[in-house]
Amino acid sequence: MKKPAVKKLLVAVLGLVGAFGVFSMPAHAEDSWGPRDRETFTWEVPASYRTFNSITNNPSLGDERNFVRVREYGTNNDYVDEVNIEVGKTYEVYVYFHNNAADNLNASGAGIADNVRLAMEMPTEVNAGEAAVVKGTISSTNTNPGSVYDTAFLTASETVYLRYVQGSAEIHNGGSANGKFLDDASLWGTGAKLAFWDEEWGMIPGCNQYAGYVTFRVKVDQPRFYISKEISVDGGKTWSETATVKPGDTVKFRIKYQNIGTTNQTSVTVYDVLADGMTLVAGTIEAKIPANANYVKVDDSAWENGLGIGDYLPEQEGFVVYDVKIEDNKGIFACGNTVVYNNAYVTTANGTMYDKVKLTVERGCDNGGTPSELPDTGPAEIILAVIVALAIGTGGYYLIKSSTTLHNIKKAETGKEKVTHETKKKAAKK
Repeated sequence: MKKPAVKKLLVAVLGLVGAFGVFSMPAHAEDSWGPRDRETFTWEVPASYRTFNSITNNPSLGDERNFVRVREYGTNNDYVDEVNIEVGKTYEVYVYFHNNAADNLNASGAGIADNVRLAMEMPTEVNAGEAAVVKGTISSTNTNPGSVYDTAFLTASETVYLRYVQGSAEIHNGGSANGKFLDDASLWGTGAKLAFWDEEWGMIPGCNQYAGYVTFRVKVDQPRFYISKEISVDGGKTWSETATVKPGDTVKFRIKYQNIGTTNQTSVTVYDVLADGMTLVAGTIEAKIPANANYVKVDDSAWENGLGIGDYLPEQEGFVVYDVKIEDNKGIFACGNTVVYNNAYVTTANGTMYDKVKLTVERGCDNGGTPSELPDTGPAEIILAVIVALAIGTGGYYLIKSSTTLHNIKKAETGKEKVTHETKKKAAKK
């Protein structure tokens, strides 16, 4: 066994001075550290046996029982017990470790802690208004108690996902282990070994000169996506969310998907069942996805059960375009103006979103006529809803009405129709 170093290293070399406040926990942290009944010590009178983080007046840290803290990464902010996190930002977690055994116990081995490990725990998802608990546990096979733990809190104002930054767990101390990185799988599992000397992992002698800390980073992500359904009556030169057409016309539809979140979106699938009076023009489906620089032809049969358009990194987008013939059917499109809606759905692992276009079909009338409007939710929409529900599984089906669609519906529809849409929204929530 390597003999402990004789020289005394000042705590200042750890870069801790002025970085911490007093020992205070958030209101929701009542049982977030422990064991609470462990014996405590002071800087002037350290422990007579091996034990971790039980000194109450550490000159730089304060109370060592509060040894897990956090701050926004890249700032000089103090490490604190709780931070309000924001999407897209990265935060740095700090975990302090100190074997409180007196220095004079090391020569005989009575002060040296063996198999010292740090294990971390953290949820992957935080709901709006809740705090994620980041828990650190320091353990050893020959200390009393065998392990100590503490927590810090990441509070979110909206639902977010927490992602550990791989390879970021670094040890800091005055020994040869300084600057070394911990194994990720061990850190988030049974525990990664800590060290003062690079050749003696798991062994921490007693006294402050062998203390140290670990830092690692956590990224705040959020899955978000956007879709839009548009129509073109001039072959794709211009696009709109509404159009006026005549029976027999051919129009072009375009569905756009965009990953506007900070997480990868996988297995993105597009659905569209055409309303009565509309027929897909065979051989016109084309898709442009991140894997292809240009539009490529898609077989018509791929459209029947949903068209998979691949995986998307943040900010990537994809398009599907196809031609549709407006049928010259007097039974569907009577004389006058008939309003019909056509929906598109996109499903991802993080939910389903839909958007629609509004078409006004004009048919001349010899003897006048009354304009009509086909039901917003008809057989085509019901079939589509069933297909989507089956595709993503029971209990996983929910719709997010895009703000653009809501805005346009409110502008275009009558007060009576608004009530109808509101009723449907309430029914969907149930």
